[in-house]
Amino acid sequence: MISRREVTEPQGLFHPCRAYSYAAIAFMLHSIEELEGLAAWVAARNLPVVITAPQLSQAITWLAIAVLGILIVGRTVTNRPVQIIVAGVVGALLANVASHVGLSLATWTYMPGTGSALALVLPACLWLYRHMALADPARLVAAGIGVLAMAPVTWVALALAA
Repeated sequence: MISRREVTEPQGLFHPCRAYSYAAIAFMLHSIEELEGLAAWVAARNLPVVITAPQLSQAITWLAIAVLGILIVGRTVTNRPVQIIVAGVVGALLANVASHVGLSLATWTYMPGTGSALALVLPACLWLYRHMALADPARLVAAGIGVLAMAPVTWVALALAA
C-alpha cells in the first residue's frame, strides 16, 4: 500500500503516488496524437475496419476518459479492488504500446500514436506498475488480464462509436 504522508511532508516529483498522474497525463497526450492522425492512417491502409473519422475520434475520446478516470480514482483509492482494476488498465496500456509498434512494423509506416506510446506511455506505465499499491502476484495477474482484454475492449469501443 502507499503510505499516507503528513501534509507538511514534501512529496516531490518522484513520489510513488505521482506515477498514477504521470500515466494519466501520458495516455492523454497519446490519445491526442492518435486523434490527430489515426483516422487518416486507417483510411490509407484499406483495413477491414469500417469506421468513419468522427466515430474513431469518439471511440478514442471515450476510452481516454475511462482510462483517465480509473487512473485518477486509483491514485486516491488504494484498496485492493480498485488497484486490481488499475493494474488491468496498465496491462491494456502496455498492450496498446506493443500494438502500435507491431502495426508500424507490419505496415512499414508510422502509425500515429507510436511515438507517444514509446516515449510517454511505456515508461509511465512501467513506473506505475512498479509503484502501485498492490502486491506482486495480484498485480501481475491483473495486468495480464488487461493485456488480454485490450483487443476486445478496443473493438467494443469502436462498435459503440459506430
